Amino acid sequence: MRAWSGMVLVALLAVARPVDAATDRLVDVVLAEIASSPVMLSDVALARALGVLGLEPSSGPITDAELSQFLDVEIAAREAAQLGIEVSAADLDRAWQAAGGATLGSRLEAVGIDFAWARRLLESDLRVERFIDLRFRAFAFVTDFDVDEALGPGAHDEAERARTRERLRAEMVRRAFASWEKDARQRVAVRTVPGVTGPWPAPFSLQMPTTPPSIR
Repeated sequence: MRAWSGMVLVALLAVARPVDAATDRLVDVVLAEIASSPVMLSDVALARALGVLGLEPSSGPITDAELSQFLDVEIAAREAAQLGIEVSAADLDRAWQAAGGATLGSRLEAVGIDFAWARRLLESDLRVERFIDLRFRAFAFVTDFDVDEALGPGAHDEAERARTRERLRAEMVRRAFASWEKDARQRVAVRTVPGVTGPWPAPFSLQMPTTPPSIR
């Protein structure tokens, strides 16, 4: 079994705090590995800050549940790459603009994050979405009977039926993807670092600092 002792504490992140502790440096740690590739705390932190790869933006500590979610979706991203699922430069540019564009760039620069790193995570997120579309959403069929059963008796207009159909389809996709993730965990070598558990303080934040209103 691979020895983890030399991997738990690694080089300091060159990430400066955006406030008055500009000379501080934060320790990055290996949290897990997927097929012998390390997954760093900073990887999870940036994905969460961007709201990609299954994570929602948050300023709180990074939890074990968030790490587990990141690992599951990262496995899908790697599978999608192996299948040759591509993301066009135009689609990536649109995702970059939707994520904040120049404003996001300024926030990344403020905490010393390489733009290319953030764009790679956005690209992985798009690749996973396409993987889900091709592997699951394309085969999620909702019948009229399914819609009738979900709505129950009574009159229902076409708009309500359409919303219900989409909700049922989304649920089917979620269940199918969750089942795939569970199976993938059995096929792919995923290991967390023994003895390293959350929560972990987020090594950086992309949220703008809030300034309390002045009292006049």
